[in-house]
Parts: sequence; C-alpha cells; structure tokens
Amino acid sequence: MKPNIFNFATKELSQDGFFTWFLHWASNEHSQHDKHLNETSKDFVRLLLGKTSDYQINKVIAGRQWNNIDIWAEINDEYFIGIEDKTNTGEHSEQLERYQQIATNHYKDKSHKLVFVYLKTGNESLTTLKKIVDKGYYTIDRKMVLDVLNKRTITNEIFNDFKDYLSVIENTTNSYTKFENITSKWKAGEGFYIKLQEQISEWTDWRYVANQMGGFLGFWYHWTGTEECSLYIQIENSFERGIKVVVKIGDWNPNVDTLRKILSEIQPYAKKHNLTISKPNKYRAGSTSTLAIIQNPFTVDKNGNLEIEEFIKMLKSIEKILDEYCAEKKTQQVTAVLI
Repeated sequence: MKPNIFNFATKELSQDGFFTWFLHWASNEHSQHDKHLNETSKDFVRLLLGKTSDYQINKVIAGRQWNNIDIWAEINDEYFIGIEDKTNTGEHSEQLERYQQIATNHYKDKSHKLVFVYLKTGNESLTTLKKIVDKGYYTIDRKMVLDVLNKRTITNEIFNDFKDYLSVIENTTNSYTKFENITSKWKAGEGFYIKLQEQISEWTDWRYVANQMGGFLGFWYHWTGTEECSLYIQIENSFERGIKVVVKIGDWNPNVDTLRKILSEIQPYAKKHNLTISKPNKYRAGSTSTLAIIQNPFTVDKNGNLEIEEFIKMLKSIEKILDEYCAEKKTQQVTAVLI
C-alpha cells in the first residue's frame, strides 16, 4: 500500500483540518477547479444540515477552533454549523452545552439558524450517542461520511487518502464476523459490541475499563437483582488474554462466602437452560465482583466465523437464569415476611 498521510496524521486536529478544507470546496467559486469535488462537498454540507439534494449551496465559509469549537461553517449566510469533531475520544466536561451557548450568544442578533453536529469517525457506544442526540446534536458517523465520499470518482489525493483511511477503519470494525479478529483487532472488538447493541433491545453500554491486569474492552447489560444484591451480564475482551462472558454482582455487602452461596443457588437454573457456569480462579470481594464465568459461550463455524445468532441465544439464556433466580428469591423473601 502507498503511504497514506492520515496514517501518520492521526490526531483530531488533522481531521479538523481535512473537514475544514473539504467544507470550503462547497462554494460555487471552486467548481471551476474540481467539479466533482465541489459537488461532493455540497453533499457533505447537506448531510450536516439534514437537507435533501434540492437544497442549493452557493457560499460556504469555514474555520477551526473558534472559541474551542472544533469546526464551524456558515452556509449561504443562512446557517451556522458548529461541529464537535471526534476520532477515538468522547465528549467531556459539558463541552457540548458550552459550545451551544457560545454560538447562541454570538448569533442572537443575527438571522442564522444554528445547527450542531457531533461528527465521529471512530467507534462509540450507541448509548453514548443517544445522550448526545438528547443534548441537541445531530450525530454523523463514519459510514454516513463514507457514503458521501464514495458518491463520485475524484482524483484529488488528499480526498482519496482520507477516504481510504476511513474505509480501513470501517472494514476492520466490520471484520468481527471472523472470531479471531475480535480478540486481535481493537476495532473489530468494538464492532462486535456495536452489533450486540443493535441486536439487544434493552439498555447496553461498552467502553474500555482500566485495571491492574492491563484492562479490557467491556460490555454490560441486563441489571436485575434481589434485596441481597444486583446481578448483571458482562463481556470482558482482554484481546491477547482472551474474551469471556461473566455474571457480575454489585450493590451488596462484599463477602466471598456470599459469592459461593449465590453461585450454588444459581447452578440449578444454569443446568435447566443448558449452560455451564463456574467460579473464577479466585474470588475477590469488591464493590463489584465476578460471580460466575460462562463456559464455552462462543460458537464458531468451520470457517472461523462467529455465529452471532447463537451467541445472542446464549445471552438470552443467561438473562433467563438471572431473572428466574431473582424472581424466586423475591418470592421467598415475601413469603418470609408474611410468615
């Protein structure tokens, strides 16, 4: 492969520079230099504005780092777009709300309509993205950007380098279908979790978790519990150290004996649903602890492909185990009170 500048210029500021450069191409005056690039840039502006192809774009002014807003643009003297541009980091410190307020104050005596965009070319939890939408931001992801970039054949090397750079990230993210990629490629591990979020109807979340063992990419969902504790499902991808599915315990009075007791109580429910669960190598009682490890949770076909539907079925079985156990414990607790 030929050297790609964006493999070396990986910082968000470099991406800010590309998108600012790309936005400038949407002005009519630049059509004479590269008609296809001009038309593609107009399509990108329409994407940011949520407009259809019949919206005419004549004039675009764009810049970077205005009052800490990554990228800004004025369109046709009609719209102001404030863009929070992210690669692999997330929003923090209420920055999105601050940027909205800055722009609102600046344009209060002007006729511009304000549009705020969270542009993410890396991967992020769908739960986090929903929170960003709730803050009044329109989220644009990598696939949406690529759909625009792939519309036309363009010869500009800067444009094509960036398109190729994003395409590699997209393809790697989607390579989770090969099971070995999930534990050997970080983006594939993230792609696996995003797929699970799309398949599981209840609340889920994922992120990197640091610990003394080197950390892991974690996924968690399905909180349930009794008066004694809460229980939930967690996936821990430690990559070269492997991936596992566990049942976690929290909201409890930490005690190793409690872990042993609850595990023994859950075992009959696991057997009923044809799952084998076991204790970790060593129990540790903390604010949250691993109660049980699911044995052989992944089904892989002869070609090394993860059978995602079988994995989802396995997760549903764990849900039933926890729900049935907690329901029975609550019934016992109510009965004890009545007696």
